[in-house]
Amino acid sequence: MSDFSFDNPQFSRRGLLKAAGYGSLAALASSAIGPLSLAFASAPIKTVRPGYLTAACLGDMPLGALRDGVPIGTDLELLKLIADRLELKLDVLTMGFPAVVEAVRSGRADWFGGNFAWNPMRSKILLLTDPVFYTGAYVIMRESEPFTTSMKVEDVKGRTIGAITGYFTIPDMKKIDGVKEVKLYDNTDACLRDVRAGRLDFAVLDAPTIDYMILKDPSLKLKQIPMGYDERFPSLTAKFEAIWGVHPQHQDLFDGINQGVRWLKASNQIQPVLARYGIKNPDYLVPPAKDPRIGVDRDEQGNLIGPFQHAPRDFSQAFA
Repeated sequence: MSDFSFDNPQFSRRGLLKAAGYGSLAALASSAIGPLSLAFASAPIKTVRPGYLTAACLGDMPLGALRDGVPIGTDLELLKLIADRLELKLDVLTMGFPAVVEAVRSGRADWFGGNFAWNPMRSKILLLTDPVFYTGAYVIMRESEPFTTSMKVEDVKGRTIGAITGYFTIPDMKKIDGVKEVKLYDNTDACLRDVRAGRLDFAVLDAPTIDYMILKDPSLKLKQIPMGYDERFPSLTAKFEAIWGVHPQHQDLFDGINQGVRWLKASNQIQPVLARYGIKNPDYLVPPAKDPRIGVDRDEQGNLIGPFQHAPRDFSQAFA
């Protein structure tokens, strides 16, 4: 599962199957892009390359990639909507993990994204946006399985479950009472082959990537169902916030992007972009019951606190 955890040096999204696809930027063309006021021109947003928003990503679909020089994927489509409003051109750099985060931290890029999880360590070194969406334990199974909207940890009893070697969910899987076997795989392909062949009942992999693969190839006859939270198995069942990161010295850019994320949510633009790439389960937009950021980098009202606390610049005119 993506960012299961991206901070875990034992694995990265590079090890996942890189599904090819083309996406759609049609919504971008139809979006009304309002010009900024002269006040913005007199106080330009500081970026690595003036006039450009340099975005670092892994180049993996469905989250962000370049196709014939055009940015596609969920996060890059959403970011472009915001960049247009801020009158910044989008320049995309694709690189491996962990170079993506380091590119922003070292000042070579302005932004990173692509289903990276919020965590306290990252909040101490980078400005992290509000969550764009939420992901966590989605369980892959054959279409013939009876589960439709959700499943519980207890449903794994007497069955087999698998994951990629190194996923931090594995210890929790092994603790499930009555689990028949926990199978580990070197890559996504091998794991999915066993699910399809009936040699494995369930698998926990990178949820958005699997959704996209199912969209592009319905003949897989697979589905993903969210697993309900169980405090006994926090690594397996907890949700995490998929966030974007900005260098702490680029506070104006962070303020503009973060207010843009809030604008995307308020105008319901995130759901249709996710859906175009097969990420359709409404659970992706449902926050966890308890926000782990409160008291770390957000207060109860959602305001920025912590080492990078500052009075935010008002970009409401850009998102009117």
